[in-house]
Amino acid sequence: MIEFLLQRSLISVVTIFIISLIVFTGVRLIPGDPARVMGGTDADPAGLEEIRQKYGLRDPVPVQYLRWVGLALRGDLGESIRTRESVAHIVRLKLPITLQLATYSLLVALCIAVPAGVLAAVRRNSAWDYLLSGASLGGVSIPNFWLGIMLILLFAVRLGWLPASGYVPLTQDPWGNTLRMLMPAFVLGSALAAVLMRQTRNSMIEVLGADFIRTAYSKGLAAPAVILRHAIRNGLIPVITILGLQMGALISGAVVTEQIFVVPGFGRLIVEAVFTRDYPLVQGVVLITASAYVLFNLLVDVSYSLVNPRIRVRGAAGGA
Repeated sequence: MIEFLLQRSLISVVTIFIISLIVFTGVRLIPGDPARVMGGTDADPAGLEEIRQKYGLRDPVPVQYLRWVGLALRGDLGESIRTRESVAHIVRLKLPITLQLATYSLLVALCIAVPAGVLAAVRRNSAWDYLLSGASLGGVSIPNFWLGIMLILLFAVRLGWLPASGYVPLTQDPWGNTLRMLMPAFVLGSALAAVLMRQTRNSMIEVLGADFIRTAYSKGLAAPAVILRHAIRNGLIPVITILGLQMGALISGAVVTEQIFVVPGFGRLIVEAVFTRDYPLVQGVVLITASAYVLFNLLVDVSYSLVNPRIRVRGAAGGA
């Protein structure tokens, strides 16, 4: 177990290093002069030169990269060009909002996908199977922006049950926060539920045809006991892999949803940083998003043994 964790941690560190290199280089390839962006269109040559000297823009790119990495390792991601605030401070304000939205979306997806996938597998080739499979196809096909707008028109404009947009901190007004998070969480969660439902169905069909399931039935166990105690635990292992990958995607993929519902989270922060050419903020946001993605995948690998204790992490890694 320890050997596996060390191996996976080393791979994760190397991956984050490569990502940081790509991010830093990619930002430098964006058209435009960072000094001109910082100083504004009316800045004189002397002011631009002072900015370049202050931020080390005259140094070679490798030197700039090593300086940025060294500061990032100490928690200093630079200063936003637009707001002059610390990037780390901005991230601390915005990231919890998107994490909360991603968590709610994940709960919505699991509550829909797991029961629907199990039911479709148990009732394979029945009307339930066709209905649920069609619904999952619709969930994948419907664009987030269209679904978000339709939910606002129905539940906010016509019925008046939910606020149309905005955000209230959870610590300030828990009920108001929950009401404002319901629609964006459902928009993100429904697309994820469609993917998870298909994976759950396929995995459960494979497990239900295994020898140990037939043995459980031959011992006289009732169908609900076989499904709940034996089939689901083994059938959810591939689903966890998809879940880990999608959790990272939820954080970076909430851009459209946060724009529609005016949620001041990580997604809107990325859009604003790119449009304003806020290079330090873009670098910090992308680096943190990529690091979170790598961390989620590491947690997925470790969680295999928690879902099914018969799977040993070291053995699984060796067999792979």
